[in-house]
Amino acid sequence: MKALTDMTRGRKLLLLLLCLIALTAAALLATRLAPSEETAEDTTFVIFSLDPDQVTDLSWTYDGSTVTLQKDGESNWSYPDEAFPLDAAYPDAMVQALSEVEAAKTIQDPEDLASYGLEEGVCTVSVTAGEETHTLTFGDETSLGGQRYLSLGDGTVYLVDSTLLDDFALGLYDLVEEETIPSMTDLTNLSIETSGGTLSIDYQEEGGLAYSDQYTWFWDQEGSLTALDSSLTQSLVDTVTGLTWNACVDYQATEDTLGTYGLDVPAATVTVQYTESTQVETNETDENGDPVYETQETPATFTLELGDYDGDTCYARLAGSSMVYRIDGSVADALLAAKGSDLLPQDVILLDWEDVTGVDITLDGATYTLDKEVQEETDEDGSTTETYVYQLEGETVEITDALDTLADLEVSGSDAGAAPGTEEIAFTFHQDKEAFPTVTLTFSQYDSSSCLVTLNGESRLLVSRDGLLDLIDTFRGLLQGE
Repeated sequence: MKALTDMTRGRKLLLLLLCLIALTAAALLATRLAPSEETAEDTTFVIFSLDPDQVTDLSWTYDGSTVTLQKDGESNWSYPDEAFPLDAAYPDAMVQALSEVEAAKTIQDPEDLASYGLEEGVCTVSVTAGEETHTLTFGDETSLGGQRYLSLGDGTVYLVDSTLLDDFALGLYDLVEEETIPSMTDLTNLSIETSGGTLSIDYQEEGGLAYSDQYTWFWDQEGSLTALDSSLTQSLVDTVTGLTWNACVDYQATEDTLGTYGLDVPAATVTVQYTESTQVETNETDENGDPVYETQETPATFTLELGDYDGDTCYARLAGSSMVYRIDGSVADALLAAKGSDLLPQDVILLDWEDVTGVDITLDGATYTLDKEVQEETDEDGSTTETYVYQLEGETVEITDALDTLADLEVSGSDAGAAPGTEEIAFTFHQDKEAFPTVTLTFSQYDSSSCLVTLNGESRLLVSRDGLLDLIDTFRGLLQGE
């Protein structure tokens, strides 16, 4: 029995030994096949440092392009071409990133730098600080991610934070200091000039320009103002005021080279007139001795030119500038396609109900005249609120909800200038407004599924016939007591 037990134990030991040999062989094979941080010492320490104030020269090669910058004694960075609009924030960030570089691990005496992507390098940085010039070469990212191989030329491979490369993964045009697009909030006019003509839109809050003071955008046709849909027009305006540059493609375009971008004869010239507000000192102080400021408003103009499309982008520049950019193609699409007729109101009617004093409703051959009466109600706390009701021959008619439904009718289509058919229902609203004392609204037959809307004599919008007939039944019940 003891011999059998010894034999069993021997077999178990042999099996364990074979497993250990197999695991060791697999580990050695993995080590030979690919470089791994498993071979590195587990240490964290500073491997490189410099004083950013001592840096005089900085260059790097990334994605086949080399950029070289210099810094003078007054800490001003420059590019060899003095016309280049350099954003100094980029080289400042680069040297700051090099002020102290830490490694998480090291690989001593690597056999093959190519295995780490360090033979040619993903990016090579050369920096001169004081009398010394240092070269840092970034290699591949490690298999586990989050770290990247780095060489300082001392024969050791270091594993550093992979984000260190982000500050250097830039080309020349990534360093451009782009022209500022002003904050345009108080617009007075937007115009878009194309080969097809000029669309001019005014912003005016003055009353009396439309039957409703809720309209503030107007299509200016040689001085004749037509109210525009607030939402649609604001969306077009936001396209311009929210403009951003995708990238700069030329910082020194000339009259001879503008044609390359289609900007010698722009496809569109967009001009925004707005009011710029600034705070200026009054040379006075308040009771605490602090300076008193006042708001100064100054007329300002922003002009954008659009050129040719390039893929899903479009070339653009500020009028008169030598800098050319790419902008999102959808922005150019919206501006080039803009038409005043596409911005006309999409409201069946948009009244300021507080200004309405009464309404005449023509239905089934009869006209009903309702006067609006303001009533005061006082609650238990003595607070007084005003409500209004409509009365027909001295009797209150609960018609306010139906009028709200009328105003909320959804537009189903349009047919500008269509001739009205048989009248279904008509309204004449009376207002306490000098310019528009009455507003007329008529619904007439159009086809089997739609009715035509005629507002103040203009026929353009269509609404669902079924929805309108349901609403007519509601008015009929309220007015005729059905």
